[in-house]
Amino acid sequence: MAALLSLSLSFLHRLGGYVQLTKPRLSVVVVFSAVMGAMIAGLADWGSFVWVMLGGYAVTGSANAINQVLEREVDALMERTKRRPLVVGLLLPGEGVAFSVLLLGVGVWLLWRLNWQAAALAAFAWVVYGFIYTPLKRVGPIAVPVGAIPGALPPVIGYWAVQPELNPTVMALFGLQFVWQFAHFWVLAWLLAEDYARGGFRLLPFPRTHSRANRFAILISVLALPVVSLAIWPWVPWNLGLVASLLGLGLALVAVYLLERPSVRSMRRLFLGLTLYLTFLYLGVWLFP
Repeated sequence: MAALLSLSLSFLHRLGGYVQLTKPRLSVVVVFSAVMGAMIAGLADWGSFVWVMLGGYAVTGSANAINQVLEREVDALMERTKRRPLVVGLLLPGEGVAFSVLLLGVGVWLLWRLNWQAAALAAFAWVVYGFIYTPLKRVGPIAVPVGAIPGALPPVIGYWAVQPELNPTVMALFGLQFVWQFAHFWVLAWLLAEDYARGGFRLLPFPRTHSRANRFAILISVLALPVVSLAIWPWVPWNLGLVASLLGLGLALVAVYLLERPSVRSMRRLFLGLTLYLTFLYLGVWLFP
């Protein structure tokens, strides 16, 4: 009985390790934007909703898993990642690769059930994130615009799963989330500067000792959101233009206030503000068509 209990606990422990490979919190955020892209496109049936949600999570989780395989030695150097399953030996690298490939196959197949465009775009995002963005993180700030591409594709994938067409709305969703990525990357890099330095990650636009220059870059990236929102207004539905502009202006005012008093607390608040911006952007556009 004791042996059976021990075996069950070991199985659950390893299963938890596989779940950790998918980075659940990050994956849920990505899937949310994909699902909202589908809802904005007019997703109406529960079957398609499930395929977008599960397919999106599978591809995202696969990308996060291969990221951890490739960065396992770097993860061992950083405080926030040194307890990941591949670092502590709970799972072997080969198991991580096999799990990632399996998830990718399942995710692409689920999205292909809706249309091949969404599946192909998801596979493209997986390649860019796993094999271009991931190694570039140790090269320099060029990793941020590269990483912003797969980071901005989830709403497009969700939208194309319903309406595979290139129109002003889907271009605006990509553009807004692409611009949003810069502030998101840089605020996170500011908060994790010491840990990133241990791992050799170089995501901030200036050396981390240049605090003022980095804060200015973050402010410019946030101010770009209302500028882009106002610029696209003539070509997008009124609800998207209005919601994006109001949220962008509100976030810009918050950023100006918080960046005048730089601290870990103010940066965390700005990071929360960025998360709320994206959340309310999609909910606002969907709820007020």
